[in-house]
Amino acid sequence: MTIERRFDIPLIASLALKEKQIQQNYRPIIAVHKWFARRPGTLFRGLLLSEFSDKKLVDSYFSSHDFAGRRVADPFMGGGTPLIEANRVGCDVIGFDINPMATWIVRDEIEHLDHDLYRQQAQLLVKDLEEKVGDLYRTDCPKTGDKDLPVKYFLWVKTKSCEACSGPVDLFPGYMVAENKRHPEHVLVCSQCGELNEVRNLNEPHQCTSCAAELVVNGPAKRNRCACPHCGTVSKYPIESEGPLKHRLFAIEYANPARKGQFKGRLFKKPDAKDLARVAEAERRWEQLAKTFVPREEILPGDESDRLHRWGYTQYDELFNSR
Repeated sequence: MTIERRFDIPLIASLALKEKQIQQNYRPIIAVHKWFARRPGTLFRGLLLSEFSDKKLVDSYFSSHDFAGRRVADPFMGGGTPLIEANRVGCDVIGFDINPMATWIVRDEIEHLDHDLYRQQAQLLVKDLEEKVGDLYRTDCPKTGDKDLPVKYFLWVKTKSCEACSGPVDLFPGYMVAENKRHPEHVLVCSQCGELNEVRNLNEPHQCTSCAAELVVNGPAKRNRCACPHCGTVSKYPIESEGPLKHRLFAIEYANPARKGQFKGRLFKKPDAKDLARVAEAERRWEQLAKTFVPREEILPGDESDRLHRWGYTQYDELFNSR
């Protein structure tokens, strides 16, 4: 039976699309190291099952398999996605690549892992991190008053000083924080007070619930120019000679495990005084660190690194956020 007779193009296309879309939350093993032109594992799993399974792909894809004795070879394996998927369904695998980095990455990704030892070490690591920096990744819920909840994401906006009045300018290309896909409604940040608002219709966003200012979707930062909200002067950015732009924490996404199911969608908030104090504490700790693990080397010219130069970065340690 050939692959073409069992391979289900619409099924694999839909699954591959979902796989690529959720990679911000689901990190597969192939994300351990970035690789060029990474193909979705869904595709290769579909090809393997189309060849080795006697069932229709729609039935075999979601079942467990053990194709012991089947050997899959990839002479140009690159990042190793085909071999990893073959290994997952029980095949023996052989891979080759002229790039020694590829062989090192793939070998370590599929090497036998002592699950008990790994779990033990991971728990020790989590405990150690919780003791040292766990207090910096907490926030209070403005909806319920619950304290010290785990933070999922810190959301930042680039800022600069106005060339005319020296006032702070937030470089928002848009004020959208979340769409109504993983959240019941759209979430917009108010351009005036910074409060987060849930909006049903982006064509009629209405007024901010906090300051009554008109909500807008599009931000002022366009094509490396931004008007100052204080004096109206249009400033250019980035300016290489001024160094890297600064960042301001403008929103937090957090979790409330004890009330899971009580709220639909995601939980967002504008940083409060305690949150900003935690940012300041993180900056203080960062300054006190020896930072031997942070690369201080000069960013040399290159096709990709030249973009960093244009944004004012000259050394790799400047890419690290103190938060």
